[in-house]
Amino acid sequence: GLPFDNGTAITALRTDVLKEAGMTVDDFTDITWSDFIAKGKQVLAKTGKPLLSGQAGSSDLIMMMLQSAGASLFDEAGNPTISGNEALMKSIDVYQQLVKSGVMVEVNSWDEYIGSFVNSNVAGTINGVWILGSIQTAKDQSGKWEITNLPKLDGVAGATNYSANGGSSWAISSNANYDLAADFLNKTFAGSTELYETILPSSGALANWLPMADSTVYAEPQEFFGGQPVFAQVVGYSKQVPKNNTGAYYYEGRDAVSAAITKILNGTDPTTALDEAQKNVEFAMK
Repeated sequence: GLPFDNGTAITALRTDVLKEAGMTVDDFTDITWSDFIAKGKQVLAKTGKPLLSGQAGSSDLIMMMLQSAGASLFDEAGNPTISGNEALMKSIDVYQQLVKSGVMVEVNSWDEYIGSFVNSNVAGTINGVWILGSIQTAKDQSGKWEITNLPKLDGVAGATNYSANGGSSWAISSNANYDLAADFLNKTFAGSTELYETILPSSGALANWLPMADSTVYAEPQEFFGGQPVFAQVVGYSKQVPKNNTGAYYYEGRDAVSAAITKILNGTDPTTALDEAQKNVEFAMK
């Protein structure tokens, strides 16, 4: 297999909307989630726009919060650590505050999520750097976006302003012509700076291939993002992302947490919901 795109997380914000609220991206750099929510309320009051949107039932944002503190759903031995997980409880509490304050709106599908910022219904998004490709489909918004790092969890040991979401790898299937496929990968995604330099600006496909770190394209100002050298910034962020444990049952863990979030937002006690999630993952692992 071959690691492909980088999943380092970013906060992307509409600078024109922030300006209307008397703010800039600097006001959202190196801050905590409590700061973010307070400033998001101001933006909402002055512009009518929430800062964020997210797909209802998705645990993406909570997983980014969790990793930003170097925390996980599993320990190093692969055992689930959902019950009594301080960083997870704090992440869910922040998520509740985001939704209840109106700073974040939940939507029903991925298409609606993309449409929420492409159609200017919200003033930003937090996701892996690959989301920049979707942001740039709104050609009329060129020059009106900038990026920064993530808010960090208040009062959680090891909390940082850096995280990741997603990323991908190329793999050669067992029924493929191995030599041909390996040669193709060696000449493209594991061997061509020209390829990455071509696809990077429009797709946000930030490479995990180490020789690309020396590419001058990374340092080029991107007009769409207000002249920021966004890819150089993201490379800097990537070096500060805390490690976390995933394991063979990572997606079972995510699904269990997603179900718990929905229950919590509908009034279930958080401890009860997470204890149930823990039991569901333990059952899946038997």
